[in-house]
Amino acid sequence: MKFLALLQNTNWKLTRIFPLTLLDMAYITVLLPIFIMLKAPMMLFSLIVLVILFFKKSPASKKLIFFIFMLGSLAIYLSLYGAFSFSGLSRLKIFLELLIYVLIVVVSMQRLTREINLYLIVSPFLFLALSLFFYHGMLMLVYVVFEVFFLLWMILAHRMEGSLVESFRSSMLMFMYSLPWVVVLFIFFPRISFEHANYGFKGEVIKRMGHDGTMFIDGNALLVPSERIVMEVGFEGEIPAEDTLYFRGSILYVDKKDHWKPLPAYPKRETRVNRPLQGKVSNYKVTLYPTQKRWLYLLDMPKKEVKGSTLDRDLITRVDKNIKEPVHYLASSLLSHTFYDVLDEATYRASTLYYKDRNPQAYIVAQEIKNKYPLKEKRASAVVDFFKAQALTYTLQPDALDINRSTDSFLFDKRRGYCVHYASSFVTMARMTGIPSRIVTGYKSDKSESLDNYLVVKEKDAHAWAELYINSQWVRFETTTTARYIDMQNQLNSIQQENPTLQSINLYLMYVKYQVETWILYYSHARQLQLLDYAKKNPMFIVVFVLSLIVLLIITFVIIAYLRRPMYSSEALYILQPLLKSLKKRGYTRKKEESIHQFLLHYISDNPQHLEVKEIDILYEKILYASNTSKLELVLLKKLIKKSLATH
Repeated sequence: MKFLALLQNTNWKLTRIFPLTLLDMAYITVLLPIFIMLKAPMMLFSLIVLVILFFKKSPASKKLIFFIFMLGSLAIYLSLYGAFSFSGLSRLKIFLELLIYVLIVVVSMQRLTREINLYLIVSPFLFLALSLFFYHGMLMLVYVVFEVFFLLWMILAHRMEGSLVESFRSSMLMFMYSLPWVVVLFIFFPRISFEHANYGFKGEVIKRMGHDGTMFIDGNALLVPSERIVMEVGFEGEIPAEDTLYFRGSILYVDKKDHWKPLPAYPKRETRVNRPLQGKVSNYKVTLYPTQKRWLYLLDMPKKEVKGSTLDRDLITRVDKNIKEPVHYLASSLLSHTFYDVLDEATYRASTLYYKDRNPQAYIVAQEIKNKYPLKEKRASAVVDFFKAQALTYTLQPDALDINRSTDSFLFDKRRGYCVHYASSFVTMARMTGIPSRIVTGYKSDKSESLDNYLVVKEKDAHAWAELYINSQWVRFETTTTARYIDMQNQLNSIQQENPTLQSINLYLMYVKYQVETWILYYSHARQLQLLDYAKKNPMFIVVFVLSLIVLLIITFVIIAYLRRPMYSSEALYILQPLLKSLKKRGYTRKKEESIHQFLLHYISDNPQHLEVKEIDILYEKILYASNTSKLELVLLKKLIKKSLATH
């Protein structure tokens, strides 16, 4: 409302803005997000056109328009150089980018003529629609709402041929009238499910990675101390305990000395037979940001495969193509650190292979453990105890290991490392004791980045742990818990620490963003059915929804009532309104060009006995032209008007 008062106090209400100016304002608004994504040649072309429009107030000549056409064509060619082929144009993004460039050139040529046609009027809406293909997120959603309102404002300003103040009020009224209907239609209007849709609020293709399926233990070892978000997870109910927040990514079997790799495509492994898992069920939804890899991350242990993905015998989830844009999926897991499996020959060979000559010291200790404990679970416990006895230090800045003897170098020499060094050495030594073992990479989160049932997983949460095959089950071992010391100083130096207050505020903002994206940007057919099903099972939800809708209606109509109030240039004129309405009922209507003083004099001449009206006229003129108006005079004016209305 302060904005309305500000507009009212400016000269905008006295001057009619030209249609071309209104169009320019509309174009500036819708082209801002598009301008950011323009390639350098096209951006330079747009700036040249703006300079010409600023200095040239008359219509452009045909030669200038032809020059702009040629310059624009060159800018398009240079902007799309390399992608300008049939195969390139077959990609939706490149095709839409070309369409935007062509529109900019054509609009520039038409605008230079200083003539308005239908194409120039419709183009802002085309730019608005096309921008939705390149941007994704809550910020763009808010800006789109602003764009729609601004375009409506400009249209009404042109059609009403009046002040920007009145057109703004009219635009606000239209928005308020439509708001309840928009909410109801958005929630209940039938949605169409597009399985392979690839349009809408798109564009965030930043690569987010904590691992790539290959775990290095040399200078390229997994270490991503970044605050960049990898996943956002929303749980049904409470967030599970911290010791269960392991998001499974890939399985590594093959020791290549300086790194570990998954099993190759050969030999052919047996297909996993579905067997019952045990554990508490956790249902959740995930927003996974671009990783440029094929893995979907699910909590240990995935209960079933995600729609559109495959779940292999190692409970690893993959999709057909690399993830190059945000992916949203529903998942269900059984919170367990074990799962039953029957090893096929290829898996058994891969999970027991080791090279004793590489790490002779570890091999001697492993053989002692193997000979002492016939049961594998006892051997695993002995390996854990041995790691703890080595007084290892967990640090994010370890000394380089001797890759030719990495396990011995870590356990007996350096004794400093982080998850990859612990997992690699643990699996190697477990294999030496005769236990099939492998490495799991993914993310290990904690509740420090959570709010209510919302959890943030960041790149710094990338992790590696071990799985040992004991009693026909793969058992998870958190190898970093064997560290006796933690080098916190190095850890603090490695990861940029935020102010706790700012970190908390940032978490709340991410939570709000996540909820908006979940229930607005990604409100799909499936989510609509989910909401309706929830309403059927929970009558109280229906009551709360109806009450919320009633509150929204009340707020809407309060705002509408406020906006429908006439705007007056002074408080005295507002106080005078009851008298003017009363005189109108008696047949005295104020003419458009007639001042208040002239109108009242006309009434007094016809009704000289109404002395109160004469006093009101004198006092109103005094208040109107006085440099300072006292509250006492306004109160007196109210009393005189009240007395006049009561008398006549």
